[in-house]
Amino acid sequence: MLNAGRETSSPGTELSENQAKTEKERLIEELQLITEERNDLRDRLRFLTERSKKNRPHFRPNPYYEDLERMEEAVMSILHNLEMENTEIHENNHKLKKEITFSRNLLSQLLMENTCRKKLVPLKQESKEVHLDCALNQKYLVDFNKKDKDQQRPDPASSGLRKCKRAGIGHTPVRELPEE
Repeated sequence: MLNAGRETSSPGTELSENQAKTEKERLIEELQLITEERNDLRDRLRFLTERSKKNRPHFRPNPYYEDLERMEEAVMSILHNLEMENTEIHENNHKLKKEITFSRNLLSQLLMENTCRKKLVPLKQESKEVHLDCALNQKYLVDFNKKDKDQQRPDPASSGLRKCKRAGIGHTPVRELPEE
């Protein structure tokens, strides 16, 4: 009975060890294939997530998506046209503001000139009157000087100026103006 607790190697157990080795090799190969397949699937997933939907080889375009893309292109084109028009209108508006400012300044200058002309007309009239008065005053002075010279033709011998020069006095006598 002692021998009964001890197992001896028999051809049946050797067969199971051979089966275990082959089973182990088969499982290792299967594990390697599964690992390769997993790595391949991981690479494909990475490839698909990194690329856009359009570039995917298995991508089937959705007709609604294509319609949306066409509508987006049309809307973007309209938006671009509107932005260009807005820019052009903004520039035209700026030019018009400059012209309006120039026109207002020109109008205010014209109004100022007109006001100055209205004020200048009476001043010109007054100036003409002053010039006439001046001319008359000059004429009166000339006439007055002529009369004065005609009335006072003094005798050179009796002239106070000659007496002063002979006497050696250095000042001239003051003459009194005749009264009118």
